[in-house]
Amino acid sequence: MEGWIPNQSETQDVNNMRTVVNVAGKAGALSVLYYLYQRQLGAISFFILSIYFFYLARKLMVKGSCEEKELTARKNHGNSAEKSTENNRIH
Repeated sequence: MEGWIPNQSETQDVNNMRTVVNVAGKAGALSVLYYLYQRQLGAISFFILSIYFFYLARKLMVKGSCEEKELTARKNHGNSAEKSTENNRIH
């Protein structure tokens, strides 16, 4: 299978499966958290949720940082190209 490239329908199937698994996982986690809350163990539920939200925030921060670095690199690359063009015109 060397050089295999998935076609659009296979990619769509994979994305649909990810969505189903994602929804099922969140529903399962929600039911476990609700069970803990009903057993007077709500603090555990909130602790687990805090870890999950911390993970999401960290993921967004890292993603934003990578995008910011990429934009800065593009901007600097564009400026250096303009400067080299100006230097060529002057000389």
